[in-house]
Amino acid sequence: MKKIFLFLMLFSILPVFSKTITGEIKKEDRADINRIYDLNTNKPISGAIVKLPSKNYRTVTTEDGAFKLGTRIDAPTIMSVEKSGYKPFSMTIKDSFDKEPISIGIEKTTPFDVVLETDMIHLGDNSYSENSANANQFRLSADGAFYNKEFKLKNLNSIENIFLIIGSIIGIDTVQAQKLGQSRVLTAYSSPPEIFCNGNKIAEIKINGDNQRISIPKSLLNGNEFMNITIRTGKNLYKTTDIDYDDIEFTNLLLELK
Repeated sequence: MKKIFLFLMLFSILPVFSKTITGEIKKEDRADINRIYDLNTNKPISGAIVKLPSKNYRTVTTEDGAFKLGTRIDAPTIMSVEKSGYKPFSMTIKDSFDKEPISIGIEKTTPFDVVLETDMIHLGDNSYSENSANANQFRLSADGAFYNKEFKLKNLNSIENIFLIIGSIIGIDTVQAQKLGQSRVLTAYSSPPEIFCNGNKIAEIKINGDNQRISIPKSLLNGNEFMNITIRTGKNLYKTTDIDYDDIEFTNLLLELK
């Protein structure tokens, strides 16, 4: 059985479904089924929520950590895993997923970690080409051009390294995304989404993928005050009059403190 950890995968386009689907596991299936387990103890995790956001699919792991995807995977698709007390997990699965069972290890959160978001968030203006990266995978209406989340940290003096982890992000139409074949828009490209901490720009996201890890300078944080992370989507750089925002979606934001 193949074990999978966090890694960067590239996305492609797949259809959207409106009906929520749930998976059931029959007794005879359990010897040859996918599982979620604790990365440190190797023990199965029951009650973990497994979702395919673009297909509105949701299921829950059994007492032995098993789950089954009762829907066809015919193209690379985002899968997310949620469990209270664990770091949110995202990965891209391919059509071979239902042919070879896999085992996915997830990590417990530490007392310092902060889960900022587990929902899928759509930024932009709902105006995009069918050739935009992952356009057929979008399932939500845009919430505007930027996302902002406040948070508060404790015991900041004992923390040495701080990272913002973006579990999965899709829809980016930058030059770099075009070169990788993620975006098929040939007549235009966008500026990259920008990441800010307390109003200070800390990164740009130039390609679509999983587990994007961004270092946050400790000097930007104050453990005694509420702080914020802002994600601002890019703009069409070929548009010289009205602003045309790049439509993107992302899920699973985590502040990892070590």
